[in-house]
Amino acid sequence: MCILSLCAVSFLALPNTVLLIESYHSEFEWDESYIKGLEKTLGSAGELHTFQMNTKRISAERYEESARNALQAYQDLKPSVVVLGDDNAFNFMYPKLFNEPISIVFLGINSNPRHLLQEYQGKASVTGVLEQPLFVKTMGDIGELIQGQDKKVRVMFDSGVTSKLAIDYMEKQTAAISRSLKIDIELQAISTEMEWHESVLGAKEDGVSAIVIGLYHTLINEKKQSVSADTILSWTNKNSTVPLFGFWDFSIGKGKAAGGVVLFGQLQGEQAGVLIMRILNGEQADSIPIQIGKKGRAIYSPIEMERWGLTPLSHWEPM
Repeated sequence: MCILSLCAVSFLALPNTVLLIESYHSEFEWDESYIKGLEKTLGSAGELHTFQMNTKRISAERYEESARNALQAYQDLKPSVVVLGDDNAFNFMYPKLFNEPISIVFLGINSNPRHLLQEYQGKASVTGVLEQPLFVKTMGDIGELIQGQDKKVRVMFDSGVTSKLAIDYMEKQTAAISRSLKIDIELQAISTEMEWHESVLGAKEDGVSAIVIGLYHTLINEKKQSVSADTILSWTNKNSTVPLFGFWDFSIGKGKAAGGVVLFGQLQGEQAGVLIMRILNGEQADSIPIQIGKKGRAIYSPIEMERWGLTPLSHWEPM
């Protein structure tokens, strides 16, 4: 085995070699989950390498530097397939890779990729899996779970790129959902730990019946340092005076949110893995339609549901 930076590498793509460029880092629960899905599907058919852009933990000013390092990793390895995990990897790396003679598979993308695909047309062949929070289903179930005629749900996100895209997606549906479900939905994009605390602590006084925790991974403290996502979630669980729900599986469980209709990273990874296998078996990536992630599952934490005096709906599954 050779170290990539010290090896002479052919400019021909290495067959069955797959490079995953992660927007975030492998310890992040979403990444860890979808990597399991990729590994499960690929098995021994593809040799998976990873590069972590780490954009949950570095400042936005350093994203481009991280993208250049990712490009160097690609040039060193010369894989036959590149996987771009989540929006930052896609937005920063696709303009750098579009004219390379490779197949690209994206996953976890919240934005519409077509504008970049149309702007940058080259040798690369592209397909992938879109990720869209299960907003309508989650709100419908929360409407059944919480009591009272005046129902107000606060949906809290950090102000990262993925969060902004998710909020844009939800804003287009909020008015219609509010009318049909008779729920007042409030979407928040929050930058700092202090603002997050204030929003959680003030929820009940603001007439909020429940909080939905979106993403909370780019919040900064008063020293402008990144705050651990685990710290944010644990504090929110301990200090909230209204029930907590979530959109992603990693936010549900004991000491976390009580439940939700959630997206699973592993399912995204498995779905992307199927696309990769089709490419490794000879199909052109751009002949495979872009897909929407498989439907999520309604899950709950028995301990957290009991804490809030809530009875899970019949289709909800215990964790």
